[in-house]
Amino acid sequence: MIAIILSALALVAITVLIHVVSLALLVRWVDGLGLSRVQRLDFWPLIWLFVRIVWALLFSHSTQISIWAWFYLWKGAMTDWDAALYFSGVTYTTIGYGDLLLDPPGRIMATIEGLTGILMCSLSAAFFFSVMVQLFFRRQINNGATDVSRHSSRNWGE
Repeated sequence: MIAIILSALALVAITVLIHVVSLALLVRWVDGLGLSRVQRLDFWPLIWLFVRIVWALLFSHSTQISIWAWFYLWKGAMTDWDAALYFSGVTYTTIGYGDLLLDPPGRIMATIEGLTGILMCSLSAAFFFSVMVQLFFRRQINNGATDVSRHSSRNWGE
């Protein structure tokens, strides 16, 4: 049981590393963009920006899911790659259909993967939201607002 928990903790560390590096690269990429049209909240440039961010986040999550799947396959918990990837995907995203199960000693792995997936998806949602907030505040500053702290989120649609 200790070996399983240590393996799970190592996978958590790898998952977090991949996700943090992905977010750091996305931050650098977003900071390096010329966001003048996006800052004005022009529709198509804004949509295109968020589509690319979602693609990058999905790639990051897919990579993390694949690493957990590889581990299940390597340890013999799943019989083939398709099953391992499917099981890992529904576990990481906490869908958990229940049509594939690990044997009892390894079930703690699925629990830890699910908790890790929740946290990584939450970080992605927070990143996505922070980009939106930054664009909103940049727009406010560009439109002449001198004290953006006066603007609350409930006034965004006005």
